[in-house]
Amino acid sequence: MSRPARWWLLSDLHLGMSDDDPRRPGTVLPDFLRREVLAASGMQQHVVFVGDTFELAGFDEAGSLARLESILVRHPDTFRVLEACAAHGVQLHFVCGNHDVELARPAVAARLSALLSPAETTRVRVHPWFLHVPHVLVAEHGHQHHALHRIPEVLRAAVNGTDELDLPPLAAWHAHPSRSRLSRAGAVARACLASERAERRIREPGYGELLQTESLRLALDEVAVRDLARLSRFRTVSALPRTATRMVLAAAGRSTAGEKAPAAAGRFVRTLETHGSGVAWYVSAHTHRALESTLEGGSARYINTGTWSSDVRGRGPDQSDRRVFPYAVVDVAADGATSGGLRFWRPDGS
Repeated sequence: MSRPARWWLLSDLHLGMSDDDPRRPGTVLPDFLRREVLAASGMQQHVVFVGDTFELAGFDEAGSLARLESILVRHPDTFRVLEACAAHGVQLHFVCGNHDVELARPAVAARLSALLSPAETTRVRVHPWFLHVPHVLVAEHGHQHHALHRIPEVLRAAVNGTDELDLPPLAAWHAHPSRSRLSRAGAVARACLASERAERRIREPGYGELLQTESLRLALDEVAVRDLARLSRFRTVSALPRTATRMVLAAAGRSTAGEKAPAAAGRFVRTLETHGSGVAWYVSAHTHRALESTLEGGSARYINTGTWSSDVRGRGPDQSDRRVFPYAVVDVAADGATSGGLRFWRPDGS
C-alpha cells in the first residue's frame, strides 16, 4: 500500500521565442496547471511533458542555455506556474523529444531545475530517453521509432551533449534551408550513413556502459534496456522508400498514418512484459495525433497526447476546435490499481 498518485501527461507545446501560434499554448498552459494540477489535493502529483516542450534543437551548450532562459522569459506566466507547482510538491518531468533533445545536456538539465525549483532541484527531472514508473506506465516522445528522427546514441546527449552526435536524416535536411536541394540531399545521404554507423556502435561495450547506468535510473533490467535500445533500428533501405511513399501520398491529400496505436508501441510493451516489467499504460507523442486505444496482444492501454500547438493531426475534437487541448491522466490507487485515459481540456470549462 502506498499513497495515491496522479500523473498528468501532455506534449508538443513547442514553446519558442514567440507566442504567435493561434492556439497560444504558452498562454493556455498556466491556466490548465492552476485549475487542474494546483487545485487537486490529497495525493502525490506528477506533471510529465512528453517531449517537444521547447524549441531547442540545433544549439550548442551555450546557445541551449541562453535560449532556454529566453523562452522562459518570453513566457513568464508559464514560468511562474511551473515554479508554483514545484513549490507545492508537484514533481515535474521533462521527457526529451526531437525538438528539445538539448534538455538532456547536463548543464541545461541542471539550469532548468535551478530555474523552476531553486529550493529543491530534485523536483524537476529530465529524461533523455523515456520515463518508467514500475508496473504503471512508460512515457517516451516516440521519435526514436521514427527512422528519420531517430538518434541511436541518444544517451550520449546526457553525458556530453549533442555536439558529437550526428544529425538524424530529417534534421540534416532542415539544418541549412538556404542551400540547394542537391546540397541538402547530400547532407541527408551522409546522415543516413552516420545513422547506420551509430546503430552498430550501440551494440559495442562503450554504449553498453551507458545502457547499464540508464537501467539503474529507470529501475529496469539491464537486458530489457538493451533490447529496448535496439527496438527500432534505422535502415536506409527501408526508411527512405517509406518516407518517399508518405510524401507522395501527402501531396495527393492522403495519409498513411492510421487512427490506431503504432506497431512500435506494441513491441515496446511486449519487450517489457518479456522481462517481467509490464506496465498498464504506454504514453507517447510526436505524431500530434491525440489517440487512445488498446495495444494488440496485451492489456496495456496506448495514449498519444497529441499537441497543444496548431499543427493538429488526427480525428480528435482538437482538430476542429483550437480551444480544445489533449492530455492524459493516470491515477494510481493505494493498492497499485490504475485508471485514467485521454482527456480534452477546454479553458472555458465546457
